[in-house]
Amino acid sequence: MTAEQGTGLAQAEQANEDITGALVGRLFEGALGAVDLVSVYLGDRLGLYRALAEAGASTPAELSSRAGIHERYAREWLEQQAVTGILEVDDAAKAQGDRRYSLPPPHAEALINLDSMFSISPLARTFVAAVQALPKVAEAFKTGGGVQWSDFGPDMIESQGDGNRPWMLSLLGSVYLRSISDVHSRLQADPPARVADVACGVGWASIAIAQAYPKAMVDGLDPDERSVEIARGLAEAAGVDDRVRFEVRDGASIATEGPYDLAVAIESIHDMPRPVDVLAGIRQSLAPKGALIVADEKVGESFTAPGDSVERLMYGFSFLVCLPAGLSEQPSAATGTVMRPDTLRRYAAEAGFKQVEILDQVEHDFLRFYRLTP
Repeated sequence: MTAEQGTGLAQAEQANEDITGALVGRLFEGALGAVDLVSVYLGDRLGLYRALAEAGASTPAELSSRAGIHERYAREWLEQQAVTGILEVDDAAKAQGDRRYSLPPPHAEALINLDSMFSISPLARTFVAAVQALPKVAEAFKTGGGVQWSDFGPDMIESQGDGNRPWMLSLLGSVYLRSISDVHSRLQADPPARVADVACGVGWASIAIAQAYPKAMVDGLDPDERSVEIARGLAEAAGVDDRVRFEVRDGASIATEGPYDLAVAIESIHDMPRPVDVLAGIRQSLAPKGALIVADEKVGESFTAPGDSVERLMYGFSFLVCLPAGLSEQPSAATGTVMRPDTLRRYAAEAGFKQVEILDQVEHDFLRFYRLTP
């Protein structure tokens, strides 16, 4: 081996070590992020953040008393939260039991206010729920089977609703639907418009539409009984239960209902085992001038690697939750979270829709909005 070859080999080895080191560093940072998510989950589910926001700076004993947890665990969680920069501590040099910890108001906005556009605690609940189901997901990887939605537990059901809650209540009715002029006009007009919210989950889209359009009558359909139970309670609390009704039903059954002036399917088509059947049912239920608005993941038009942060997040949701849930019934389209526009266009065409339009005027960081015309 010549000296020049030796130098080249050494440089190649160093380059490989740098690449390996970069991956190790990235995964280590990921582990720190995972710790933060789990700690946020505990602070959220145990009411620790809310206790701090209501009472102000607290010692471990004070938080323990207010939140009903053991003092030693309260101290460990408070210290971790201060070390990771979520909480503030008055004086780190004080004795352990004397330090007072507080939740900065800007952080409280993200961690406590579920109506805030900055709300992030539902994301922690989503990932914890997904991880709890990992043994069943791993088995599904081996068999090609699926995981029932109910197997992901109540945290998944509630966090999915709470994750979409802020933009639905703030934007869906008052901004997004208003930007679609004929839909907006019909929702305001007489006779009262009929709206179908297909795969409605816990009902926030139905509630938002009813609040924005006082004449509209909204039917929410979802096959999950627990989700519908929650939706009914939320509609009553919002004071719209006289115009919003929820039923435990599969979306395909909507074909016998209607006519609906508007149907919406929010972040749900990619989850459906048989999306074409559901889309065909919606098409049959629409009034002659009715429309279906679909909101689904804002992934790229085509596969690229490496991908951006949205693509990475959606693939994570896909293999952990959406694909296993979609495969829990057979036959299944096995779509997964990463449903690209051409896939929806194909489903829509097979269901009998004549046109699929991307609504560029509707701006959302994670969702792409489509209008499907019969």
